[in-house]
Amino acid sequence: MESSQHITFANAEDASRYEARVAGHDEVAMVAYEHRGDTIVFTHTAVPSTLEGKGVGSALAHYVLEDAKRQGLRVAVKCPFITAYIGRHPEYRGLMSSEPSLERGDDAAIDEAVDETFPASDPPAWMP
Repeated sequence: MESSQHITFANAEDASRYEARVAGHDEVAMVAYEHRGDTIVFTHTAVPSTLEGKGVGSALAHYVLEDAKRQGLRVAVKCPFITAYIGRHPEYRGLMSSEPSLERGDDAAIDEAVDETFPASDPPAWMP
C-alpha cells in the first residue's frame, strides 16, 4: 500500500459487505459476506482495476478479519482472495470455523487470487 494512500473502511450491513474507499478514487473495493450464527462467511472480494496492485485488497482483508476477531465471530471462507490472505497471515487461522471453507488444496483458486493481488511486477513474499 502506498504510504500516501488514505483508505477508509465501512461495514455496509444492509448490503452484507465491507467496503474500502481510497481518497481520490470513486471506485469501491469490497468483501461480501453472509452471517450464519456466530460465523461470518466471506464469499467474494472485488477490487476495481484502478486500485489493483496497490495493497487495497490486502488492507481490506486485514480489516475484515480484525473486525471478525473484534466481534468474537468465527470465520469461514468461500473466497480465494481471503483464503490466500490467511495463507500468508497464519495469525488468522485461529478464527476459522469448522464450517467448510475453500481449502488450501484448491491451488488454482489460490494461484488466481495471488496473481490478482500481486501483479507480475510485485511478486508475493509468501510462496507455497
